Amino acid sequence: MKSYIKNVILVMSGGSGARFGADCPKQYCLMNNRYVIDYVMDACRHSTLADAVVVVCTKEYYSFIRERYACPAVIGGNSRPESVANGIRYVKEHYACEKLIITNAVCPLATSEQYDKYFKLLDENDYVLTTWKLAPALHRFDGTRVDRDDYFNVMEPDAYRFPMLYDNFDFMSLKKYIFHNMPEDSKGYFCFDYPYTMKLTYPHDLKLLEVLYDDIVSQPGREETLQVVNNYLSADGRQGVSRWIMSVQRHMKEMVQNYSVSAYALNCQTEANVVFEADSDRCGKLIFKFTPSSFHFNKELTYYRYSAKGLMAELVGYDTQFNAIVLKQVKPGLQVRFSLDNDELRSFYDSISENMISASAIRDSTEPLPTIQSEFEEYVDASGHYTYLLQFRKTMEAKARRIWALYFEDAPKYFLHRDLHRRNILMSEKGCVAIDPRGAIGPKEFEFVIPFIIELRDQREKTVPLYREMFAYFSKYCDKERLAAAMFIFWVYKMDDYVFQKNDNYSLAQWCAESIVRLYFKDMEHAADAEEMPDLLKTAP
Repeated sequence: MKSYIKNVILVMSGGSGARFGADCPKQYCLMNNRYVIDYVMDACRHSTLADAVVVVCTKEYYSFIRERYACPAVIGGNSRPESVANGIRYVKEHYACEKLIITNAVCPLATSEQYDKYFKLLDENDYVLTTWKLAPALHRFDGTRVDRDDYFNVMEPDAYRFPMLYDNFDFMSLKKYIFHNMPEDSKGYFCFDYPYTMKLTYPHDLKLLEVLYDDIVSQPGREETLQVVNNYLSADGRQGVSRWIMSVQRHMKEMVQNYSVSAYALNCQTEANVVFEADSDRCGKLIFKFTPSSFHFNKELTYYRYSAKGLMAELVGYDTQFNAIVLKQVKPGLQVRFSLDNDELRSFYDSISENMISASAIRDSTEPLPTIQSEFEEYVDASGHYTYLLQFRKTMEAKARRIWALYFEDAPKYFLHRDLHRRNILMSEKGCVAIDPRGAIGPKEFEFVIPFIIELRDQREKTVPLYREMFAYFSKYCDKERLAAAMFIFWVYKMDDYVFQKNDNYSLAQWCAESIVRLYFKDMEHAADAEEMPDLLKTAP
């Protein structure tokens, strides 16, 4: 059993599509040159909170599902309730599941944002139903008058606290509606935020779904993402960003020809690059990543080329004219959240530690590669125009420079990925692999600092105990005191980063400052004293 897998999405794909009348089940019909189920699986893969996706399918499509999506597949039953029961049994046997979402392979309008919202809603509720109010009038066969406001429609996906669902699931009578298995006193949440969650039922629904998908999922997501990229890249005064974004879309059409692409879509989870996910008749599922700066393109490409085989997503090709990198899409591609119990993640970090790239081995980079020091000073300069916590930041920056000189000035230097956190570590068929290297020259310890910030940022109420757990975890790869020294420098670096890059009323910068005091000093007065150095092992286990 994989005890670190807590959040699971169960995709029901066992229907035969008898009413649909096609020569294959409707979830395998084409919608804009892609299988209908592809849209569902993409939304599951893009969820930032899902730990696993399981597909319940017919025997005929079992191998297809395993090969195309590289995820577990379960043979369904003779009816939908029986198929659901088979899926629930599988989840119980293989995972320490706490939250379960059940979705349908013929509901392509459900989004990763919806799945993530439902996972979060289960923190306060026992189950969540996708609902919308009735528009037409209602009447009963016996003539009794009814008020439509007393009723609402229920559609997939639905979500459950898994232990409660499993303990109360009636495996004998197999009730038609899953939520009918929940105890009467359980707390339900009826979500009316997704009124267009539509199920493919009849052939004419395909055209309607194509229009709806473009109108309410694809186009809004595309416009919002390109605006985010434009705003992010323009924030530092860079000129011509809008023209670059338009040129990328033209260049992608050339890539379509070069790589025999049959369908592609913008990845809506990026802010500094333009990324497309594509289906290639020649190469399978691909990722096309366009970078506005040749400097950033060079260091990323260099890391892909020099990293040990199997640690990174597979590099298929690149184009220096367009600053484009082409990768094999990682399958199943779910983000890997930090967990002490995840043996595959531990094996990944072991391999990272054992396969450090010596800085002296990089001989053919077309541009100078950045260093940890140069990045630190760049952020010091960028944040220096802001007065927020200015004196505190200047004091911490001075201490960080002293710590660097003491611990790292003469230390061996490596070419680091420098961004190994859960959004850049994905589950593949053979274990964890990384994407999106930031690329910087620095001591080994700095390869393990970014996960602290990302995990602690999302669990601020657990800052000290989680820091201790992670510190013990990563101490396997380097000396404790040197790791603590690297962490202190990185806290200061991120504090400056959040001052000028986050439009959050300095919330994250304040959190960094508070964390620095809590983890390394007696109190704020002690921290503010220019002569007092941080106690690097104050909170170390």
